[in-house]
Amino acid sequence: MMNLKKLAVLLFVMTGLVGAVEILPAPKELSVGNGSIGLPTSIHVDEQFLVQADALALGLAQMTGAKILVSTKWGEIRLVKKDGFGTEGYELDSTAKLTLSASSPTGIAHATATLLQILEKGEGWQVPRVVVKDSPDFGFRCFLIDMGRNPHSPETLRRVVDMMWLSKTNYLHLHLTDDQMISFPSTAFPKLLSKRAGWTIDDWRWMEKYSQARGVTLIPEFEVPGHSTLIRKHYPEVFGKTPTELATLDSAFEGITTILSELMDVFEASPYIHIGCDEAYGVKEEYQRALVNRLNAFVKSKGRKTIVWEGPRQGNGESRVDKDVIHMNWRSHEFPPQDMIAAGHPVINATWDPLYIVDHYPCTMFTAVPSEDCYNFNIKRFKHVNHGFATYAKPIQLDSTENLLGFCMPWWEGREENIFPVCRQRLGAVTARIWNGKGEASFESFLKRDARLKDILEVIRPWKGEAPTGGWSDRMEEVTPGNLAHGKPVEVSTGGSQPQFHPQRLTNGATDRFDHFLGYPTKPKPLEIVIDLGKVHEVSEIDIFEAAVGKSWESYEVSVSADRGEFVKIGKTDKSSRGESNKVTFSFDLKKARFVKISTNGCEDLTFPSFSRLCEVMVFAK
Repeated sequence: MMNLKKLAVLLFVMTGLVGAVEILPAPKELSVGNGSIGLPTSIHVDEQFLVQADALALGLAQMTGAKILVSTKWGEIRLVKKDGFGTEGYELDSTAKLTLSASSPTGIAHATATLLQILEKGEGWQVPRVVVKDSPDFGFRCFLIDMGRNPHSPETLRRVVDMMWLSKTNYLHLHLTDDQMISFPSTAFPKLLSKRAGWTIDDWRWMEKYSQARGVTLIPEFEVPGHSTLIRKHYPEVFGKTPTELATLDSAFEGITTILSELMDVFEASPYIHIGCDEAYGVKEEYQRALVNRLNAFVKSKGRKTIVWEGPRQGNGESRVDKDVIHMNWRSHEFPPQDMIAAGHPVINATWDPLYIVDHYPCTMFTAVPSEDCYNFNIKRFKHVNHGFATYAKPIQLDSTENLLGFCMPWWEGREENIFPVCRQRLGAVTARIWNGKGEASFESFLKRDARLKDILEVIRPWKGEAPTGGWSDRMEEVTPGNLAHGKPVEVSTGGSQPQFHPQRLTNGATDRFDHFLGYPTKPKPLEIVIDLGKVHEVSEIDIFEAAVGKSWESYEVSVSADRGEFVKIGKTDKSSRGESNKVTFSFDLKKARFVKISTNGCEDLTFPSFSRLCEVMVFAK
C-alpha cells in the first residue's frame, strides 16, 4: 500500500483537476467526452507488450495503492498491438473501455505515461473519457548523463528513466568514460572500472530491461581518442601512451572494438553506438577522421549506427568522414551544422544555448540557461553561451529540418544530488517543444503540467539520495544583524525564470558559493538586478558575495535610488576587489535608498563570462 506521505502529495496534485485533461507534451489529437470511467485493476496485454504492462501496473499501484493484475488472457485495461502507429505513435481510448494501442513497445510505453498523467482522484480513481492520438515531431529526444566525472547510482538512473518515461524523452545517452572515471565494467579490460563508479555488469543489464519497459533506450558512449587518459594509463601496451597512438595503433583498434562489442552485448536495444571523437587535442585531424571511419565500419557490421560529437573538421577527398556517421553538433565551430547537412550527415542538435547544463565539479553551477528558454527551443537554431563564439551574437539558423534527427541535452560533470532539481524541468521543456512544436501553447501552461509530472515522479519513485548541493528555491538562512535586504524582492532584466538559481537567492541570507543566482546573458548588454528594500533608508554599506573562484571575479557596478528614478553610483569592481574572500564591501557616505541596482557584465576570467554568479546582497544602515 502507498504510504501517507505519498498519498498526501498525490491528492494535492489531483485537487481541482477532475474534469481537466492536461497532458505533457501536448498531444497531437485530444477528444474529451463527458464524465469518466472507474480505473480498472487488471491489464490484458499482448505478449510483446508484457514488460510495458508490468511497468504500468507498478506505476498504477504506487499511485493508487491498488494491486494491479497483468495477464495475457484477460483483463479490463487492454494493451493492444495495432499497425499504423509508426515507431512511437499510440492511441488511448477510454470512451467505453480503457484501450491503449500502438505498433511498438516504445509507443505503448508512451501511452502508459499518458494514462498515468490523466488519472483523477474523485470518488475512487477515475480516467476521463478521452481519445488521445499522438506521435512526436522528431524521433530523437535525448538526455545525457556524464558518468565519466561523477558517479550516478543505479537508483538515480532508475529515477532518471522514470522522469524520462513521464515526459516522453526516449534516449538516455551514457557518457561512460572520461579522464576522471570509467563506469563500465569491461571483462576484457577489468582495470578500467573506477572503484567509485559503483556499477556491475548485472546492474547495467537490469537498467537495460528497466528502461525498455518505460520507452527509454540507453545509448552507450566510449570516448576515443580524446578524453582517454585512464584508458591509456591502465593499458598502454594496448591503447598506446598518447591520443595519437590510440587513434592509429592496430592494437588500440582491436581493444576499442573489443570494448564496443561488450557494450553492444549489454545495451542490446540501442540502434546507436557513440564513439566520442571530440577534443582530441594534438591528434592530426586526418588521423581522427580515419579512426571514425574505421570504427564506423565495425559498428555497421554489428547492425548499429555510429554517433560522434562535432570534432574534426569536414576534410577533403578520402580524408572525409563517412556520410552515414551521425554528428552531434555542440558548438558549431569546427564543423558548423549547415556544413554537416551539406555533407550528407544526419545531425543531432546539442547546442550550448539552451541545451548544455554544466555542474562544474567541484565548484559551482557553470552554465544552465532559464527553463523558459528551453521551452522556446528552436531545433533549427544553433547558439553558444560564450560571447567569444560567433554564434553568441549571430546564431546559425538552418532553413529546414531535413536530416535533423532531434536534440540531446547533456548533464556534464554533475553531481547526482543535483540532477533532478536542475535538469528535470529543463529536459521536459525541450522534449515538449520537440514532441509537438505547434501544439505547445505557452510556458505558463507548461509549468502547470510540469508541476503535475514532478509530483507524479515523487509518488512513483521518491528521491532517496542526498540533499542537493547548496540551497534551492525555498532556502532562507538566519538574518545577518542589520541587513536591510534580507528576504526582500529581487527583479532581474534576464535569467529570472530558473527554478533553482532564481534571483531570490540574492537575498536569502546564504553566502556560500553554490547558493548563487545564475543570470544569463550579461553580454553585450549588462544584466540588471534591482532589490526593493520596501522603504527609504539611510544606507552606508553594501556587501556583495560572489560565486567567483580562483582568479575569476564578477564585473559589476552598484548604484542606489530613493524612488527608482535617478540612480547614484556608489562603486564598481575590478579583478582585485574581492581578494581571497568571496565578498566585496562598498562603504560610502550616507545615501537615501530604497532600491539597490547591480549592473553586471558577468563573471570574468572564468570560462564563459556571459553568466552572472552573484550569491548574496546585504545592505546596512548607519
